[in-house]
Amino acid sequence: MKGTSGLLLFFQGGSKMGPLFVMKNIVKRFPGVLALDKVNFDLFEGEVHALLGENGAGKTTLMNILYGLYRMDEGEIFYSGKKVKIHSPAQALSLGIGMVQQHFTLALSFTVAENIMLSTKRFEKDISEREVIERIRETSEEYELRIDPNARIWQMPVGEKQRVEILKLLYMNAKVVILDEPTAVLTPQETKALFRAIRLMIKNGAGVIFISHKLREVMEISDRVTVLKSGRVVGTLRRGEYDEKKLARMMVGRNVMFQIKKKPANPGRVVLKIEGVKVLNDKGYMALNGIDLEVREGEILGVAGNGQREY
Repeated sequence: MKGTSGLLLFFQGGSKMGPLFVMKNIVKRFPGVLALDKVNFDLFEGEVHALLGENGAGKTTLMNILYGLYRMDEGEIFYSGKKVKIHSPAQALSLGIGMVQQHFTLALSFTVAENIMLSTKRFEKDISEREVIERIRETSEEYELRIDPNARIWQMPVGEKQRVEILKLLYMNAKVVILDEPTAVLTPQETKALFRAIRLMIKNGAGVIFISHKLREVMEISDRVTVLKSGRVVGTLRRGEYDEKKLARMMVGRNVMFQIKKKPANPGRVVLKIEGVKVLNDKGYMALNGIDLEVREGEILGVAGNGQREY
């Protein structure tokens, strides 16, 4: 990766001959719930391995164990061929394992550069903010995640906040990047940009774990897919061994209909109407510009869009 001069390269990485890590027979219990039941999972350098499953299948729980947020009750983890016990996210990061969680862990009043310095201060000493800003610019350009290092987090849309979280890991040369439901908050255009960045990550030797329940996105970006259901592995398939129907059947345990016939609605009288609504955002830019909207009895009105900048 570019821009690592002077950076403490503490990440160990994995051998091309073997997996970056292996999780064997992982068991996790919560009161009254067996969340993970002898789960096996691994990741190789230069691949995207998707974790697919319904909500509550155990996907995030498994990765929280790898990232040191949870302690497993049974099982083993091998990293670069050596057995390890990961007790905290700091320890995971020191090994080269990073995670972008669904709920971001950013200091809202800080700038991008200040957030990254805050996250990496335990790993590198005596580095100036100017050097950090320059490396952020180089890394963001390299991975096409262009971001202003001096921008404050509270002023950013959700898609840019996610870029900052990813940049924190890329800045530190993470070898294992865990993305937990990363497209849930993104527009289609932002999802395409994220996928470009993922492909650049694996080209540079990282391995990416893509947690999702969106079948089409999993099929587009993944080299392998492991399906979890009720805390157990249903199966692991390589690209070319699955299609949308097969993955859906593995997720829910039955065939799934992808097309639903819906009768046309018969809307009644208008119960809500807005005309010409204009709103400025916190920076004085136009966030809503002449919005007209009607809601009628007997209908469901959808409003689409999230997270874009107004300028």
